[in-house]
Amino acid sequence: MSAVEYLNNKKNYAVEKAPSKSQVNIAPPKKGFWEIAKNYAGIIDSRESITRLFLDLSAFDIPVVIAGATRNWKSFLEACLEAGWSTCALFFAPFLTKSLAKITAKLYLEGDEKNQAENISKFYREELQDEESFNLGKKRLIEEEKKDLERIGKLYETLGYSAKAEKYRAKIEPMQNFYKELEYSPQLIQRYNKLKETIIVGQSAVEGFLWGGFGLALRWFRKNVLGEERFTGTKKYLNDKDSKKLGEAEELGPLQKILGKSALGLAPVLNMMWMKLTRNPENIANNKFLQMVKSGMDMTHGLFPKLGLLFSYTTVPKWFGAFCTTQGVDELIERVIKFCTLIPSWWLGHRVANGNIAKYLDKKLAEKFGVERGILLEENQLSSMTPEAAKIHHVLEKTAHNPELQAEAQNAHAITLYLGMALHSIGVLGVTLLANQITKWRVEAKKKIAGVG
Repeated sequence: MSAVEYLNNKKNYAVEKAPSKSQVNIAPPKKGFWEIAKNYAGIIDSRESITRLFLDLSAFDIPVVIAGATRNWKSFLEACLEAGWSTCALFFAPFLTKSLAKITAKLYLEGDEKNQAENISKFYREELQDEESFNLGKKRLIEEEKKDLERIGKLYETLGYSAKAEKYRAKIEPMQNFYKELEYSPQLIQRYNKLKETIIVGQSAVEGFLWGGFGLALRWFRKNVLGEERFTGTKKYLNDKDSKKLGEAEELGPLQKILGKSALGLAPVLNMMWMKLTRNPENIANNKFLQMVKSGMDMTHGLFPKLGLLFSYTTVPKWFGAFCTTQGVDELIERVIKFCTLIPSWWLGHRVANGNIAKYLDKKLAEKFGVERGILLEENQLSSMTPEAAKIHHVLEKTAHNPELQAEAQNAHAITLYLGMALHSIGVLGVTLLANQITKWRVEAKKKIAGVG
């Protein structure tokens, strides 16, 4: 054999024995910052709990801390306590609900159902009324949840997290089999309703206690950690002596203690009352308020509270307790002003910001690709002045036929999410700083009238 033949045979042998791409664990190619951010935007938008966490951080916690830092270091530490309180509670919430579901499942469910608490909780309360609503709920879950898990799996796959992607995909077949095998019975929907309502009440009791205790905790922190017997928000322009004269250095009164403690148990009482009022379809048939309450008093994607339920778990007990334990009229008025901006922010802030950005970019996409509008917004939102940006699943489904359009639509979706949150955060910061400035103006006017300072 010649040297040339030997080398050619060796080369062919090497090619034959070389492992295929499927045999080699090739690391995913490195992605740029924007590619990673774009995929995370889809993941953030896929779950109500993650969306609310990012909204809470961007549209409340961060502005509150920045605004506190512009006053004095003690006010800054109070702001950090408030922001940390809400952030920790939001991180704790998913663990709590899953733990409650496991406990509640043992109380009300039978046999293999005890391992399906999360899938059972995906039924809406309105789907657990009769056979017709139950069957429609099954159909919805079989279709929607499969698409949801596939979409999240694909997003994680794109980011290079194959194991996490497979974890989501592995849930699909067992989940669908469970729903398909379910057969309606009055006893079954009674068990499922008890499961959902007990989780809601249990979550209300624990989270409501944590959030409702913020007002009392703040007063304790102010007195025992900061060493202050006054509202720290005016410390920069009002001394301790004048603060006392203007009524900002009062101890917690008996009524404040009673109301502050009552905030600890407010959430479960409210939610039990709302659930009782909305159990009977006849009660809500012609009552728009109760219809709104019922739609919000539920969980989505298993154990994550919808906005209305989140509001009753967190906002109501926290702000009731905070109002009742304020240290003087100036702190109370400031909290009322901030609360009156927080509520519109919850319902309209992200719509004004994210929604209108989506509306503008949606029009640009439609013009560029010659398609109908309604990619970054659902069709019923196109004419709204405060539209709600579409979720990622809507964006992907509307553009599935055109890869180039889909790529640009995903870019636009990520821009909508991040830019909207940034603008919302800046807006809340501006309003918070204005509320602080109003307090300063009020106190300076009071000083002149009282002849102090």
